[in-house]
Amino acid sequence: MESKKDKVVHTIRISGFFNTPPSEKEIYQAMRDFERLQRVLRWVPVIFLAVLGGIFFAVMKLFELNLPAFILVTISTVIILKELSTVLFSLHMRKRLMKPLEKLRVAVEEIAKGNYGFTVEEEQFNMVGDLIASFNRMSIELKEAEELKERYEQNRKELIAGISHDLKTPITSIIGYVDAIQSGVATTEEKKEKYLNIIESNAQYTNKLIDDLFLFSKLDINQMQYEFVRMPICEFLQDVIVEKQLELEESGVNVSYTIDIAKDKLLAIDGKMVYRIMSNIMSNAIKYGNKETPEIHIEATEEPDGVKVAISDNGQGISQENLEHIFDVFFREDVSRNKEIGGTGLGLSIAKQLVQAHGGAIFATSKIGEGTTITFSLKDQNLQEDHDE
Repeated sequence: MESKKDKVVHTIRISGFFNTPPSEKEIYQAMRDFERLQRVLRWVPVIFLAVLGGIFFAVMKLFELNLPAFILVTISTVIILKELSTVLFSLHMRKRLMKPLEKLRVAVEEIAKGNYGFTVEEEQFNMVGDLIASFNRMSIELKEAEELKERYEQNRKELIAGISHDLKTPITSIIGYVDAIQSGVATTEEKKEKYLNIIESNAQYTNKLIDDLFLFSKLDINQMQYEFVRMPICEFLQDVIVEKQLELEESGVNVSYTIDIAKDKLLAIDGKMVYRIMSNIMSNAIKYGNKETPEIHIEATEEPDGVKVAISDNGQGISQENLEHIFDVFFREDVSRNKEIGGTGLGLSIAKQLVQAHGGAIFATSKIGEGTTITFSLKDQNLQEDHDE
């Protein structure tokens, strides 16, 4: 599975292509070579004057030989035309080669300073033009890579902040209630049992958060091992939905579903991870669903190369602004991150990465006051492997 952050930035040397960004030493050497070329070309006018002086000297010597006039004129004309053509060619090359290369040198200096994205505006339909176009692509890709690096750094900071907050709250609560029991505040068995239940609840929450973090970190660094097994997808989805239906209806959640998939349709998936996807999405639907009469509806349909599953709730809905971020790490509609709502803020982010590992896509639609629907697709991994080959 190819990840955006694994993108390789291609850059250009004067002599060809290479697969890693140029080092400062290589950039410095290229600039030195260019400056030497400039110094050589600056001597062209001097050389021309010297050659012209030599021509006049040769012509004078020819006149001393008393050769016929037309021969002297012919020889002189040929020599002068040759030198003029050389000068004109040099001026043309200076315009077509040196000026663009001078702009390229300035651009290289900007890149060396870290000003990625700096490009050269020069239209040339030759090798220099190809070189400039390649340099511009390199510069833009370097800028994109730098921006991606900055986004990852920001995400890392937000991840650390989220972990710190979500771990500190339950641990502080556990310490407080343990201290209350030890200091004799809980004077009755009933009170002790209540405190112990709170401690157990916070310990389970902390354990789930750590499990989610462990899974998320494996997904983030592409170290997750998948076991894709070909199975009847209709039967598998029905088993998962019925299991969750029995579990949720005990908590007062009404679960309904429709499955429009051929019973003999086979799909290569990682069953454990698909179960995790559906469980995470349904848990999110319960957290933000209607508290009085919570309802979840699941609709599974067949696609040519896989299946599509839509899970809907009857909650308060999600604003369009927040809808764009619900798959972000540690995002919650509840900005106060109230632990009473439940969840770790990683569920949908994990679901998204697991869906992508199955070659599918995931997205959400919502209407305020009506509810939210999260839809994801799963592709047959055997077909994906055959296509890659």
